[in-house]
Amino acid sequence: MSDSINDLGANGEFDEDGREIVIDTSGEADLNDSVQEDVEELRETLAQQDSEAEKYAIEFLKKVVRIRGVRITRDEFLRQELRKLHMGDEAIASAVDSNPVLAGVSLEQLDKLAEDIISFETNKSAAMSFAAGLPGGFAMVGTIPADLTQYYVHAFRIMQKLAYLYGWRELISDMDEVDDETIGVLAVFFGVMLGVGGAAQSLTMFARTVAMPALQKQITKQALTKTSWYPVMKHCLRFIGINLTKKTFAQGVSKAIPLIGGVVSGSMTFVSLQSQSSRLKNHLRELPPPGVDAEVWKQAVIDATPDDEEPSVLDSAQQALESTTQAVASGAKTAATGIAEGAMTAASGIAGGVKGFFGRRK
Repeated sequence: MSDSINDLGANGEFDEDGREIVIDTSGEADLNDSVQEDVEELRETLAQQDSEAEKYAIEFLKKVVRIRGVRITRDEFLRQELRKLHMGDEAIASAVDSNPVLAGVSLEQLDKLAEDIISFETNKSAAMSFAAGLPGGFAMVGTIPADLTQYYVHAFRIMQKLAYLYGWRELISDMDEVDDETIGVLAVFFGVMLGVGGAAQSLTMFARTVAMPALQKQITKQALTKTSWYPVMKHCLRFIGINLTKKTFAQGVSKAIPLIGGVVSGSMTFVSLQSQSSRLKNHLRELPPPGVDAEVWKQAVIDATPDDEEPSVLDSAQQALESTTQAVASGAKTAATGIAEGAMTAASGIAGGVKGFFGRRK
């Protein structure tokens, strides 16, 4: 008996006794075709879901950008912030025309201004989120909860302010003409804040090739499909769209319990926005502003960074949660204080009304 493979039958093999075992393979082709069809159908479904998530994110972000108070005018903002450093009018004008670093502002000073901005916007957002988390809170944008909407409002404000401090040009020029290119750039900023893979590298590439070399009033626009960071931008949009859907459901559930819903909304907003804003700040400060040598700036970043390592994002989030929990523990009214002048009245009024409501029921 030969053991050569040529001695095997067309559809089988020989067992130890030399008898041919026939294996029926007639259905393999049909099975493979069926599996392939299922795989293709799954791919089409996933592609459709990704496309829907991207469109959902674009539509939502466009609505948020058009909300009054979202857009930060670069020139006015820089003048306001640089006056805090007691700079003269001529130096401020130079910073507006070029960037703060070329006008003589140190990285340490920029970092301090950035930290104050993050603290201000985060506290205001957390308190407004608390008020929006109560039954009958602020209005929604479409089907998106109000506290989630205002989170994106303050995230937009923070990213613009940080970008302008660290040398970027105008991100949003006309709220009535916000196009997909503008939303795409902002989505990558969000991607950095949210830790989306590849977003930080893409923002660095965009800064070096488009944003930083620009001397005009606004960042040069170009067809997104022709840029190397276009796939990452789409990934960021998908991430935002999916997150919006998940958080809309989760926050809707958390508000089922009066007052507790406000505490949950305020705490989560404070923790997430603070840690995410710090992540964006840490990335932007490492990018050399226009007109500054990359090696010189790299050394400046090293000199301005404390010797001890900065706390991780998780540590920062935990510290933020602890501080927020302490504020909430002192009562709903206390949690609503410390906001900007306009928002403080609204949040404190709602919290006080709830307290009075429960007091009358005793």
